[in-house]
Amino acid sequence: MIFLDTSFLVSVEVETDQNHEKAIKVMDEIINGKFGKPVISDYIFDETVTVTFGRSRELKKAVIVGTNLQNSVEILKVAEKNIEEAWNLFKNQKVTRFSFTDCTILSLMKKEGIRNIATFDGDFRTIKEINIIC
Repeated sequence: MIFLDTSFLVSVEVETDQNHEKAIKVMDEIINGKFGKPVISDYIFDETVTVTFGRSRELKKAVIVGTNLQNSVEILKVAEKNIEEAWNLFKNQKVTRFSFTDCTILSLMKKEGIRNIATFDGDFRTIKEINIIC
């Protein structure tokens, strides 16, 4: 399995994003099954649709992105236990600058045994148990 982060998904969808070309190449590998089944969380769904709309200023594009995500990836729910664990990670971090949503990703990846993540967020590189695919 591979977790898809918002930074990666937005880079795929927004052609003016600085990482667009790289993201497209990695997405082709994901589609071809190189890293296993792609997953996101409900928080990432929200964030991706919102950021895509904000950057593109096109409601139609944001709706297409959301619909495509619903039809192509498994969407994991952030449960109360994940929220508690993410909150502890968030408030106790010392050298990283993970957002709360990023902390929910770490909690879900741990729970689901997911090691691969497609992201352009450099803080994930500090977690040695995770393979960054971008």
